[in-house]
Amino acid sequence: MTKLALITGTSAGIGREACDLFFRKGYRVIALSRQPTGVDSAALEMTLDLESFDQIESLAGELDSEIAGAERVILVNNSGYGQFGALRDLSESMWSKQFSTHVFGPIKLAAVCLRLCEQHGIPLRVIAVSSVLSITPQKMKGAYCAAKSAMNTAHESFWFDEQGSTSLESVSLVLPGPVKTRFREHALAALQPLLGRASAVHREKYKAMEAALSPGASIKPFTASASDVAKKIYRAAEVGRPKPRYLVTPQTYAAEFITRFIPRSIQRIILR
Repeated sequence: MTKLALITGTSAGIGREACDLFFRKGYRVIALSRQPTGVDSAALEMTLDLESFDQIESLAGELDSEIAGAERVILVNNSGYGQFGALRDLSESMWSKQFSTHVFGPIKLAAVCLRLCEQHGIPLRVIAVSSVLSITPQKMKGAYCAAKSAMNTAHESFWFDEQGSTSLESVSLVLPGPVKTRFREHALAALQPLLGRASAVHREKYKAMEAALSPGASIKPFTASASDVAKKIYRAAEVGRPKPRYLVTPQTYAAEFITRFIPRSIQRIILR
């Protein structure tokens, strides 16, 4: 029997690095993405749209035999993108897609995996890739911050809900700061529909954000690689007693310190 890793958002970046790392470490890897593009490792690819509960539920039939033959299952909820822009400008569909991708879909997938693992007596670990912005909100990024914060709370609540489970070993969050991936490219694409109808009071902020997300924009100091994040994910999968949270990049450690020890009135001055 081999260990099984189910990883979402594997078309590029952190997801693809995680697929390669888990495969090199001897895992059977299933790569889950909306539009499979071919991962470098010998992973089995499956199509998954996290906005559709029906599709997530139908995936159970495909996963059943894989999970039944596994020694242990690791679910990595990694899919995500940033919907930036002033909150007053966001449409209902933008809000819905952001939360479906980061909260509703990942928890539904975790529930499906847990049910299958319980049926077959297989231990399960759930690892969610969140963000430093889940603990330190930033201007013009409110929807993404809110969705990642909800992702944290939902996964931790899932852990508490399922304390009586015979299969759930752990639920961990991995919180990176800036990472060198295609995140900015995707965030810029999601921002484009807002640029033509932005609130007048925020136009200069939109211009600055568009410039910061554009190709060729400077990389923030202490930006991590996708490989750095994948290594933290793998640590949460393999360590004897996984921690609830794994921090990546100095920005995340600084944010954790600020939000834990500094009064909120001062936090607003520091973070604005």
